Amino acid sequence: MYSKNKNKSLNKAKGDAGEKIAAEFLEKIGYKIIKTNFRSGHKEIDIIAESENGVLNFIEVKSRFENRFGKPVEAFDNNKKNKIIGISLFFMSKFNIGKKSVNYGLISIEFIERGSVKLIYFENACD
Repeated sequence: MYSKNKNKSLNKAKGDAGEKIAAEFLEKIGYKIIKTNFRSGHKEIDIIAESENGVLNFIEVKSRFENRFGKPVEAFDNNKKNKIIGISLFFMSKFNIGKKSVNYGLISIEFIERGSVKLIYFENACD
């Protein structure tokens, strides 16, 4: 039987694996990773990346190894969207980023049997 701390450690490891896959995917499609796991208090954004056309992307990564908790995209609710927008404003203020096009994305990752991964990138997840 797992303890609560072991479950947290296992979930963190799974989340980290998903974020690594997401960052590698973004780099393959021409994005430059600016920052990962940027925090402001208890809020966090998984990936901040700049696309080839200069758009600053704030990307949440949701991973699932089993569907008993639903699809990854189902965990991306309005509360999460508002947190991402808020932390993006803080990031831009902290690093004195002026007028720049911004996008809010979601990468959904499902780990499937035998090491396969299903990745879906929702580029405009907050629209």
